[in-house]
Amino acid sequence: MELKTLERADRRRMSEALRRGEPVDLVLSRPPPPDVRLDEIGPLCRSVRSDNQRLVDELTRSRAPQACPGSDVRVTVVIPTPDAIPIGLSALLAQDVTVRVLVLSNGSDGPLSIPGADVLRVPWRGHGATRQLAIPHISDPYTLLSVNDAIPLGAGFVRTMVEALEAGGWDAVYARQLPWPDADPITRRRLRKWTPAGQEAVDAEQVDHVAALYRTETLRRHPLPDVATAEDVVWSVGRNVGYVPAAPVLHSHSRSPRTLYRRNRAIHAELVRLGRPPTVPSFGHVIGALPSVIRPTLQGGRGELLNQVAELLGQWRGGVKGRR
Repeated sequence: MELKTLERADRRRMSEALRRGEPVDLVLSRPPPPDVRLDEIGPLCRSVRSDNQRLVDELTRSRAPQACPGSDVRVTVVIPTPDAIPIGLSALLAQDVTVRVLVLSNGSDGPLSIPGADVLRVPWRGHGATRQLAIPHISDPYTLLSVNDAIPLGAGFVRTMVEALEAGGWDAVYARQLPWPDADPITRRRLRKWTPAGQEAVDAEQVDHVAALYRTETLRRHPLPDVATAEDVVWSVGRNVGYVPAAPVLHSHSRSPRTLYRRNRAIHAELVRLGRPPTVPSFGHVIGALPSVIRPTLQGGRGELLNQVAELLGQWRGGVKGRR
């Protein structure tokens, strides 16, 4: 697909093309809108052209890791999914290292056969124990844990992760997450804070299983915890974790009150069980936080206000659940 602007309609078309696995070429006829970050667009594009050389240079600098053939690295990618073919499958199979994709099919209607991938039918036992079921079936020295709605960017993505893991001596490393081009402003802002731009790998507090690389032996000696969710947070306690901003994946979710409430409730329950103080200790704190939530979300409309309230309630209920 060829795009000439980065206005909202074209960013929507860009998202649709990327979901279909189509390469995107930018032929910019004018500068992008002020809400567009070029370092979030550059990794999504196959090529960039424009009369504005500054734009071309900036977009080119932020390109995803390119192929560098000749590596003998072998990695198994583990992706749990209830009923879908991972959207990043073709990108994983196009890496410049040897990649085996192992899909953990855990739904009653899950796929039995996926071209290019091995499929292992497993019961759903929560995010930790289900992923750990893959480890006895892996002989490669490295394991990349990912999700079925993430797309690794660049043919050198996996190699960049392996190089960072070994250079930093970490127990695990995780990738930068880029929002879909048509993601809402709050999602974009939060991902920038969680996985900021950069080039050098740095220490981090916890791994993130949207895209996280381990030595397979590490997961044999230190299995993922048997918890419903937040297994990456629990596993990270007391371990050395690195963040690799030069290895980007395309991944973000649309915001909805029900999903945000359930996710926050589950995650915060695990955090409290882990010994962390509750983020929202009581319902009184929910009420007290409402003014600070309402004011910044007025421009986002009623829908975003409901999203923010759902997050608050989920954090509160999660804390209550985690203390039981």
